[in-house]
Amino acid sequence: MKFLVSLWILTGILLSPVQENQQVDLQLQDLLTDKEFRDYRRKPRYRNRIDLFKKVFARHSTLLTRHVKRNELRESAYLLLQIQALCRYVEQESNQVEEPKDLRSKQVKQLEIRLRRFITTIKDLQAAAPFEYLDQFEVTVQTMAKLRKLLLTLLLGEGLPVRPPPGRSEPGGSMGNFGALGFSTAWMPPESPTSRMQTKDRFTDKEYTWIQLAQELTKRVEVFLKIAESRLGEIRRRIDKLEWVEEEENPLEFHTYWDMVHAYRQAIDGIMINIDEKAIYKTASEKDLEKSLKELNKGIGEFLPQLEPLKEFAIEIQDQALYEELLEAEETSITAQKGSLYGLGAPPE
Repeated sequence: MKFLVSLWILTGILLSPVQENQQVDLQLQDLLTDKEFRDYRRKPRYRNRIDLFKKVFARHSTLLTRHVKRNELRESAYLLLQIQALCRYVEQESNQVEEPKDLRSKQVKQLEIRLRRFITTIKDLQAAAPFEYLDQFEVTVQTMAKLRKLLLTLLLGEGLPVRPPPGRSEPGGSMGNFGALGFSTAWMPPESPTSRMQTKDRFTDKEYTWIQLAQELTKRVEVFLKIAESRLGEIRRRIDKLEWVEEEENPLEFHTYWDMVHAYRQAIDGIMINIDEKAIYKTASEKDLEKSLKELNKGIGEFLPQLEPLKEFAIEIQDQALYEELLEAEETSITAQKGSLYGLGAPPE
């Protein structure tokens, strides 16, 4: 019976952090095919080279997947070292560019997307690797994440920095490495009485009441999906500049874009946690578990396509915090989608 959706499938594997202290003494020509190296030498413009690197990462992703599935551990480990070295070459290349348009080109954005997907692939493959190889996978993920953050800086960091109002910090907590890199942050409106009452989940009081009253799993999942849908709908309304036409006041009037994406993510996460708990402690019937998984899968299928244009919007308005939250929301949604499919009987990828 596959309705018991294990926590690591739904909520992701928690990886132990490792220090990025391994350097790889590999020349660039060791990392590229002969043709790729010729193309690299022949086209020195940054955006051309970034486009080339994107293809190299795609090739490495295919190779790594093949090696791991065939249990070719030595080949896998060496390829991980190559990927780490390639990240450092791309980072060096990026730090030497002087033309701002190249730094904000579509090639940079496409490479950032490729890296994000590749990181997910490596994390998935890591689960099948022997214990002694796990550190190498983790170091590779950290090296790629560092490069991806640099690319995000290039994409989003050119705008004029705006200091948030006194006493307020950007939603989402610490800026991490972005602050040191001079990331621009979107201005947040002064706190209103309503926003001061917002919880860390960014749910409204009425929504909390709905959740508390919904004791049955199917009803609670329905509430969480309604919350997620309402946030995406309100974001679309604002972006499209449509008037609020309902008779009652807009309950999300004082919620920022970040607030709403965060609430969306918390709602999806809430569904996963509730399904897990009900399955583990056997406090819901198989019928209710199946129905909840189907509703979750259906909802995610409708929500995921809406997140991509929102990332474009975050780049357009130069809001790094919003973009990062959207990435988190996307990853949470993909995890929920995979978990729901597995719970409904699909084989794990």
